Amino acid sequence: MKTKHLALAAAAALAAALTGCSGGRLGGRSIHIEVTEYGFEPAQVVIPKNADVTLVFTRTTQNTCATDLVFGPQREPHDLPLNQDVTIWLPKGQPDTLRFACGMDMVQGMVLAK
Repeated sequence: MKTKHLALAAAAALAAALTGCSGGRLGGRSIHIEVTEYGFEPAQVVIPKNADVTLVFTRTTQNTCATDLVFGPQREPHDLPLNQDVTIWLPKGQPDTLRFACGMDMVQGMVLAK
């Protein structure tokens, strides 16, 4: 029974890491994006086309509607808790353009692979 619980906990931790729900660097270069009262800073980031990159989002203000984030063409949802890093790992081979926005789509940003 104990082994089953340990296996479930390990699987849950791995799933959280792969979906960007945990803190820490997952691979490649890290790029920090701050969420402020002015929006995403920087709102546009350029990444190498064939490299692993980890985006690290940190919301630093209550004065924003960007308390959550939808990312990429599937609009993957991510909560943006105040003053906590939220990581999204982008493996090699990403599309040339990836959009991200707050859940209401009022605050937007973009990742360009070049």
